[in-house]
Amino acid sequence: MSPASEKFLASIRSDDAEVRFAAWSQGNDADPEVIPALGKLLVAEQPGVRKAADEALKRMVHGVGKQPQSARRTAVVQQLIVLTGDGQTGWTRTVALRHLSLVGGDETVPVAAKLLRNVELQEEAIFCLERIPGPASTRAIMQAFPDVSESFRPRILAALGHRKAEEATDLCAGAINSPNVETMMAGLKAGGRIGNKPTVSVRSVDYDSLTGWQKIEYTDSTLRYADDQVRRGNTAEAIKYYGRFLDRPEEHLQCAAIIGLSKTGSPEAAGLIFTKLKSPDHTVRITARKAWDSMAKA
Repeated sequence: MSPASEKFLASIRSDDAEVRFAAWSQGNDADPEVIPALGKLLVAEQPGVRKAADEALKRMVHGVGKQPQSARRTAVVQQLIVLTGDGQTGWTRTVALRHLSLVGGDETVPVAAKLLRNVELQEEAIFCLERIPGPASTRAIMQAFPDVSESFRPRILAALGHRKAEEATDLCAGAINSPNVETMMAGLKAGGRIGNKPTVSVRSVDYDSLTGWQKIEYTDSTLRYADDQVRRGNTAEAIKYYGRFLDRPEEHLQCAAIIGLSKTGSPEAAGLIFTKLKSPDHTVRITARKAWDSMAKA
């Protein structure tokens, strides 16, 4: 280690708060070779030293985040990967994964993917992978799905939904067929976010068996999916899902379905809207009339 790095670390470990502050405030100028030592200081006995090490790491990471193609970024990432190793404390590995979620790339994927199987670190690992762009991280998340516990599968599905990973469409559809309600709901929400039509069959969800909050999530996800089908030109698919809410007793669901149907511009949708022009519900009737008129003008 260079003399400059030794001096920097000595200042981080100093008993003098002013010396520590002066050191970590210049953390972006430190050589990445100090990162393993900073990782150990994250769990030092003295709170001030822990704070100084943490702040120094933040400045190094934020600095290279502005220069994604630089050699310094590569060096920082490689040293952070060292901190995720088995010999490190849980907190050090956690901090490293959080930083890697900001500046890591494909080189980070294998180590984060491995930790998806670690119960203590899997939440940090999926958070890291979820934020790393590119197909490598998506594949790693998908490959972990069958290996993790049932209780963690909803989190895997949520990550795929947040990424809008179309390659995970059938995996999410398969999750909807799960007998586990939490997994089923997570698959439904992820599929709604992705918005791609699956190639596998999906069972119909028993709406009345859901809790109040689950019903809200179900309707939001299903309508989101149907809206995406309209944008993608899959009119028949959209009409099928809008139709599920057209005869529900809740007026807001009927209205949402009517508005969605009007966006398809199809004769079949117009026919369904026509059936609501004489609805006994005032709000539904007005919504249907406005939708009917807008389709007529179009």
